[in-house]
Amino acid sequence: MTVLGLIGSPRKDGRSDALVQAALDGAASAGADTLKTYLIDWPIRRFDGAGHYTTAFSYCPKELSQLWDEADAIILAAPVYWGDINGLTKDFMDTIGLCEKSGKPALGAAIAGGSGKGLISGVQSIYHFYYHRQLEAIDPVPASRFNMADACEQMRLGGIKLVELANEPNPFEAESRDACWGEVVAYYEQFGLLRGDPLDEFLLLDAHLLAERAPVGTETEIAKSEYDEALRLAALGRRSEAALAAVRCYKRLFH
Repeated sequence: MTVLGLIGSPRKDGRSDALVQAALDGAASAGADTLKTYLIDWPIRRFDGAGHYTTAFSYCPKELSQLWDEADAIILAAPVYWGDINGLTKDFMDTIGLCEKSGKPALGAAIAGGSGKGLISGVQSIYHFYYHRQLEAIDPVPASRFNMADACEQMRLGGIKLVELANEPNPFEAESRDACWGEVVAYYEQFGLLRGDPLDEFLLLDAHLLAERAPVGTETEIAKSEYDEALRLAALGRRSEAALAAVRCYKRLFH
């Protein structure tokens, strides 16, 4: 069994690399062979929209598509630029030509390394791709520079989970790919992060920042009260007010 890890960042040995490596380490500990590759090392071209959508498949090297097809499970991590995954990763997702099989296990992570904003919207892009490719995705990992240790541990455990799933393949059952969509949509409903919005991102970042800070000091205490107030207002459906409180908390803690 082989688990393939793909790094979407043009920077090697960065945070995207660390997240993928943690997942591969988990997979290896569960008995899988692992393979890691960097998208920056492949001549992936941006699809210009000309011709049938299948024309795009010629813009990604066949050898890279074969690596994906031959792997038993997939890991993909990408950096977030301005609220979404970077262009290199998007070009890869737009152009990779895959065998039309459903149910391959997959894990994804997006890392917003600066302000942290976009860590949910970034991972949503990866999981929308997984959804359209009918992969059996497991819980996504939205990462910021404030929660890297926890995110790497989530990825390690995710790597173990991928091996468990790959040992017992469970494709979406139907006569054809088109007939699978009801089952696929039902499966992806489990991922609440795919419904996350900017308020949810700030609440998650607040939680990351509060976990990073020692629970002492006036500023931290005020920030915690603002975070609690944001959660309370969000639970009441008063999301605009909750957003103001969540951003106040963030600004108080962010450096």
